[in-house]
Amino acid sequence: MLSLIAVAALAAGSPDGLIRHYIRSNRDGSEPEHIVQFRPAATEVAVYKWVSKCATAAFVTAEMDPASWEAKYLDAGKVAKDGTQARFGRLSMEPNTRTLSASVTLPEGTISDTATMPAGMPWFLFDYDLGDLNAFLQERRPSDEFMFALALVWPDDKDFVRSMATIHAAHRGIEQRDGRSVRRFDLHFIAGTEGSGTLWTDPASGAIVEAEASVPNHPGMRDFRLKLDRTEAGGAAAWQRLLRGHYANCPA
Repeated sequence: MLSLIAVAALAAGSPDGLIRHYIRSNRDGSEPEHIVQFRPAATEVAVYKWVSKCATAAFVTAEMDPASWEAKYLDAGKVAKDGTQARFGRLSMEPNTRTLSASVTLPEGTISDTATMPAGMPWFLFDYDLGDLNAFLQERRPSDEFMFALALVWPDDKDFVRSMATIHAAHRGIEQRDGRSVRRFDLHFIAGTEGSGTLWTDPASGAIVEAEASVPNHPGMRDFRLKLDRTEAGGAAAWQRLLRGHYANCPA
């Protein structure tokens, strides 16, 4: 007999096979970085982040819980020379206590930290550049208000895992933006870090078209914007070519 989790995963259907290329920056477009998101399977999310080819690039993966469409755990890593993930850390959720536990292996040793997330709503990792939230939105396709909590890993602090903010997403309907129809949500930070933002999604797929916030998700940034640049078909084969290409044709 199929478990309830398996039934939920089957009900969710397969991902669309699209690779979504975003640009993350400050609101004014400064400090841009490529954020590339892909769902290898219904409950898997992969995010590849790069500024320039042949330089160090982040490669972070997540396993989503199909009952809530929040992450069960995320594996932090870098793109290896062969395009695989060179993993160095994990952030995992204990659902009964809502405890986030992080363990990161650095050259000088392993560090760890915990934070407690609010109950009664899904959590997402802000510095994952909305990769997990994007999967939630594609599966749930909300057309009304909803609530979620943001966690944040801030490497400059000793206590580097934060329960950052509780967000109320207020639905504002369909509007035109950059020549396309989008669904708009105004983001109100109602607990934790003070802030505000806006989220625009594709009405058909639920995927993020653009998001912005008054607070940054990485050190050195002033605020936050994530904007869809293009989508790429090709599924897993195209994704693997993309990762392997990061270090292709680099100077010796």
